[in-house]
Amino acid sequence: MSEELAPGTQDRIATWLGWAIFLSFFVLFFNIINLPRTPLGEREGMQLWHDSVGLIVGLLCLYRLYWFAKGPKPSPPAGMPADSFAFNRAILFTLILVFALEFLIGMAYAWGEGRQINMFGFEFPQLLATTEPLRVATGYPHSALAFYYLMLFCLWFTVGAWQARKYKAGWRRLFPGEQV
Repeated sequence: MSEELAPGTQDRIATWLGWAIFLSFFVLFFNIINLPRTPLGEREGMQLWHDSVGLIVGLLCLYRLYWFAKGPKPSPPAGMPADSFAFNRAILFTLILVFALEFLIGMAYAWGEGRQINMFGFEFPQLLATTEPLRVATGYPHSALAFYYLMLFCLWFTVGAWQARKYKAGWRRLFPGEQV
């Protein structure tokens, strides 16, 4: 893409994807917090929401990774060094990559334990056989990556807050929108 962007801004597609990932993950996060606290016999509805919103977040993140590679590249806001800006963008890229991996591992985990993945009632075709080794190999990473993306988010936000203060880059760039 050769679209010229003003310093400190991103294109419309990246902005839309940022908002969509933020809002859908916000819903998923509350599901993630409540799912383990729900008794085993009462999890079907929570699991449907987890699968459905997880699919949405995962697909949005895969598209965002594609857009990181193919879309127009934003430049730093005025006064921010390019390497500092690149560091923050690298953390954000890694965070979205971890979300996408979490999605793929989560699907393999569900299939490994023999669960049919649904998106609000539409059955997603099972692409891997139900096996105990698959369930065991993907269950722990699916859970452990949640702690990793929380750490990445905190790191990204902390670096962004430091940049906002040091370089006067503005706080709005830490929230979804066209400012980066």
